[in-house]
Amino acid sequence: MKLPILPSAVMLLIVPLFAHEGHDHTEGVGAIITTATVTGSEGLKYVTAPGWGVPSNGKNIGSLHGDLALDKAGNVYAATNGGPGIVVFDRFGNYTKSLKKGLAGMHSLTTVTEGEQQFIWGSQVQQKRAVKFDLEGNVLATLPNEKTGELEGGMGGLTELLVAPDGHIFFFMGYGSKKIHKLKPDGTLVKTYGGKGTGKDQFTSCHGAAIDLRYDEPRILVCDRDGRRMMHLTMDLTWIGIYGKTPMRRPADVDIQGDYAAVAEIEGRVILMDKEGKVVSSLCDNPNQKQWATNGVPAEQLHDNAFSAPHGIKWGPQGQIYVTEYSQVGRLIALYPKK
Repeated sequence: MKLPILPSAVMLLIVPLFAHEGHDHTEGVGAIITTATVTGSEGLKYVTAPGWGVPSNGKNIGSLHGDLALDKAGNVYAATNGGPGIVVFDRFGNYTKSLKKGLAGMHSLTTVTEGEQQFIWGSQVQQKRAVKFDLEGNVLATLPNEKTGELEGGMGGLTELLVAPDGHIFFFMGYGSKKIHKLKPDGTLVKTYGGKGTGKDQFTSCHGAAIDLRYDEPRILVCDRDGRRMMHLTMDLTWIGIYGKTPMRRPADVDIQGDYAAVAEIEGRVILMDKEGKVVSSLCDNPNQKQWATNGVPAEQLHDNAFSAPHGIKWGPQGQIYVTEYSQVGRLIALYPKK
């Protein structure tokens, strides 16, 4: 359902976003969201934000195959494949800047706070490294380092990096060895887990993951994308169990806020799941399966009320959900809770 007028609770947040220059597509179609769509289940409905995330050229952000991160001010950092590298938008979706060069192709992004400062860790998959940089794009550290030693299966295919509350770092080799490596904050290897397969301690693609704080003890929630399942592990990389029903629509990434996990399923939808793993809301579900899991959908065929290939996902501080799609033309989507 497309709305000419937004619900009042959402209007205060996104009314500045309606007008933007330079779009060359009809309303409701293209690389930039131009109409507000209500989506989801009763009690967990969301509204897409028109004009959110318009890049400096006013048309599209370019090729995306990555993730997002937020700082404490609510600014959103989006990873692109090409020249812009990391592009930054304020909490209203206005373009503010691009970070320093050398940060293109970050497949995952995660924000860490150290004292009063915030930093971002990214998995630069083509460069076979993890990179820590400040909010201006200055590179401060890379992993693996001299303390790490050889990793089983090598550094190829690093699709996700997480930082635990105690500072330990986790590598997820979703495009490579299908292993997970736990490292100390200084880069020393602690443990390696997993490998290719469909068994209890294996992955077909440990593509995305999140630290899950909804239970008595912190857990890791892993998206085994091509295994069409998600699973919980302990922070010491021990199997807990499958999360939710299978098969799923290729879960690519997940983020946790409150009682809910927001899951980007690359086959055309975002879902919200409760602690028990039940799907409680489905957002912008695309009925056209030909548009699922592909980056080749042209801008004139991308519709405001349907995802094509959700890839990266993050919650915002007011309960927003931000999504990047796997797309050659690039599309950023912001959904605000409908009160």
